[in-house]
Amino acid sequence: MVLAGRRIAALVAAIVLAVGLRARSPRADEPALAFQPNDYHDGHARPRALAFNPRDGLLYVALSTADQVAVVDPAPTPPRLLAKVDACRLPDAVAALPLGGALVGCRFDPGLTRIAGDAAGGFRAARIAAGLPAGARGLAVADDGRFAYVASPPLRGVAVVALGDGRLLQTIATGISPRAMRLLPKRTWPGQRGALLAVSNFIDHTVTLHPLGDDGRLAPAVQTIRTEAPVLDLALTGGELPGAWLFTHEDRAVSRARGPVEGLDSGVIRLAARGDLSGGRLVDDPGPGRRSFVNLGERPSPVIELDAVALDGHGRFAVVGAGSDNLCLAPARQANLRDTVVVPVGANPSAVVALSDDRFVTADRLSDTLTFVSTAGAPGVTATLVIGAPARPSPAERGELLFYSRDLVRNNVATGPLSLYTCAACHDDGHIDGRLHPAKQNRFFSTTLTCRGIGTTAPYLRLGNQATIDVFADNIVSTHAQGAERDPAHFADYPVTLRLHGAEGARAVTLQPREVRQALARYMERIPPERSPFVEAGARALTPEAHRGLVLFRDRCAGCHQMIGNSDLGNHVPEATAEARLLAGQVALTSPRRRNVGTPVLGEGGNNPPSLRGVWDNAPYFNDGSARSLEEVLRRTDPHVEAVHSPANAARPPAFSADEQAALLAFLRSL
Repeated sequence: MVLAGRRIAALVAAIVLAVGLRARSPRADEPALAFQPNDYHDGHARPRALAFNPRDGLLYVALSTADQVAVVDPAPTPPRLLAKVDACRLPDAVAALPLGGALVGCRFDPGLTRIAGDAAGGFRAARIAAGLPAGARGLAVADDGRFAYVASPPLRGVAVVALGDGRLLQTIATGISPRAMRLLPKRTWPGQRGALLAVSNFIDHTVTLHPLGDDGRLAPAVQTIRTEAPVLDLALTGGELPGAWLFTHEDRAVSRARGPVEGLDSGVIRLAARGDLSGGRLVDDPGPGRRSFVNLGERPSPVIELDAVALDGHGRFAVVGAGSDNLCLAPARQANLRDTVVVPVGANPSAVVALSDDRFVTADRLSDTLTFVSTAGAPGVTATLVIGAPARPSPAERGELLFYSRDLVRNNVATGPLSLYTCAACHDDGHIDGRLHPAKQNRFFSTTLTCRGIGTTAPYLRLGNQATIDVFADNIVSTHAQGAERDPAHFADYPVTLRLHGAEGARAVTLQPREVRQALARYMERIPPERSPFVEAGARALTPEAHRGLVLFRDRCAGCHQMIGNSDLGNHVPEATAEARLLAGQVALTSPRRRNVGTPVLGEGGNNPPSLRGVWDNAPYFNDGSARSLEEVLRRTDPHVEAVHSPANAARPPAFSADEQAALLAFLRSL
């Protein structure tokens, strides 16, 4: 994030025009977007979370962009869709309840939703825990059903909810952007007495282990495991190989010293649980660079982007390859996961769960299907159930498939230090990963920028050297495809064959090189911004304190972060509609000029200011990731000096009073 005064804007205008940052390229006969599209409803369901409840024998599926939960009976052949229940806005997490039914956490609604059967033989949704803010990304329920644990990025921690009356019992800080969680029953590991909750803090790249009290409350972490890359999911096992299994990318820094990307393969870190460790530690962690890493990207059938894992009653792992459209089955008794079987499933499997009859189910987010995989005998698919609209006929829909698939750079290999990966490896869910990523030849390193809401924020990258979204899409392909040393003129010009799903099954469609780039551009320009959990649903005006922050922002920060709909058009947003547009994520809050504001300079004349849309969720801040919170950002921001965001500013008296800082924080958290 960069906040700067208006004085700097005029100083670089001539330079901007001279380097041609606003040069246009063809947009496939489409007019430029005046405002960023912000509605995630497009007719697709995008199933992204699953829970199987052995008590009622039903499968509960979070249909994220349909705002529903599907209830499926997996017992018949084929499995049967029983109902779609209106739940809440963008259900993102689901967990089974011990007495039947399911609990649902949603990204854009506060509280939780309980799904249960009703007297008429149908299903109903009831809201509980009204005191819980929106933004839930993970969910776990205690075995006795008394407590729920909610991973909450807005809280930067976990909320504990008493399910008997819906009270919010506790919030405890765990790290930036908590996601996946796993409960471990007491006495599962050597030396472990009470139950534990393991939390993956996605942006912090940590896994924290928290003891659970009998009253459901969490104690501070007894151990923190720091990894180089975010942990996408985790599993906790007892028995022959007790320990923690972390599903992530390579546990080393990403490098482009030789040009192509190195260090992004997908794999598993296993940390053994031991009862003889000092300092209350429960797992033996040798530290980054010394841990064993099982690389699933180097296998004959690569498994890429390990978004989810499930463990069945026979000690068998099922790991989704969200970027390779497959499911890896492996025995958890093998530390090296040697004996694996890989089964193709639907597009972008994002969740997996074990049933009680030697089957696993994947939620195939980008084909709107559930794939049922049997492990009895020769593993394979036994059924595919359509639960949405699987067809993806438009360029934007096919661009979404490319963004989340390794097929975008289909000729890449994982031999030696090279890696197989997708756009989502660095832009999970279209967002950020908290890592420092290199330019070619490691000329510099910088944090990732979000892809949410970028359709109206040209030019692109920290350098601001990608004039349009189409130019940017071409750059993505040409800078991530391997082979430049073999064929510099044509290495990035290749067709891509996609497996497109429909009501009658899958078919292959081949996109030519130009179509690949156009599809990627059309998708990226329509990625909606993330709605703020700090704003009431349907609000069209800021709170009084946030409004005071807006007034300050206009006066001191809007030179760089301009109140315009599209930075390429320069269409200023009228004051009468500004607050509604801001809350809808339709103000660009950037400008097409490079500025030197006291952070590391990456390009000639400075860096391109990022948009502030969704800035509450964009930590760590600045291109070097040197600020962990918006409070830190404001403390080192001084609009009255040329180096607006220099770390040295924090050594001087604050540029903003305490009241001004509070108002600016309220405003920024509303975006």
